Amino acid sequence: MDMYEVYVKAVSFSAGCASTAMMLTPLLVCKEIVKRKTSDNVNLSTFVGALFRSSLFCRQGFILNLQTMMFVHGMGLLINTFYLALYWYYSSKKMNIITTLFKTTLLTSVLLTYSFIESTDLVVTRFPIIVSIIHLSLMGWPLLSVRETIKTKKWSGHPKPILINSIVLCILWLLYSINIQNIIIFTQCSVALIFSSTQLVLWAIYPAEKIQRNKMEKHE
Repeated sequence: MDMYEVYVKAVSFSAGCASTAMMLTPLLVCKEIVKRKTSDNVNLSTFVGALFRSSLFCRQGFILNLQTMMFVHGMGLLINTFYLALYWYYSSKKMNIITTLFKTTLLTSVLLTYSFIESTDLVVTRFPIIVSIIHLSLMGWPLLSVRETIKTKKWSGHPKPILINSIVLCILWLLYSINIQNIIIFTQCSVALIFSSTQLVLWAIYPAEKIQRNKMEKHE
């Protein structure tokens, strides 16, 4: 085994371990939910989107024969299911969660069914492209409210732990995609890194926590 192979395996192992470990960072958000005894102040899409992406990426890993991706997102399915269950337990809008989850499950079933019935030659390209479009749409949707964020001076998109987690993972998977020379995963990670970094900047400029602190000070 030459040094390059050792490097490739090291990057793959690091990306897998870091991804699995960093899936625990939303526990910081969950801690706040438990502390406040409500999840209504946290975007539901953060948790539903993570579960949705894990199911698609797990299948993508199987199609592309990427064991690291399969393992990481297989764990993601379990961990994100726990997060979503906690979110549901502390929510006052349980029916909305069930409705959203039902729609997401239906869409997931359709996409996974397609991945099984499509020809082997085409699915290795088409399914990852579909996953890329969905993944980047979920990552970038809060940027659609930039005008509202500037107007209200309050960031209401993905929480800071999720954004930091995403940035670190994007960098690791970007290196991984370069090593395996997969242009689709490279594109996924590059655009997601730009989206996450932009949102973190917006959070730093317009933190919701700052507004909440100011309100508490006024009441005092």
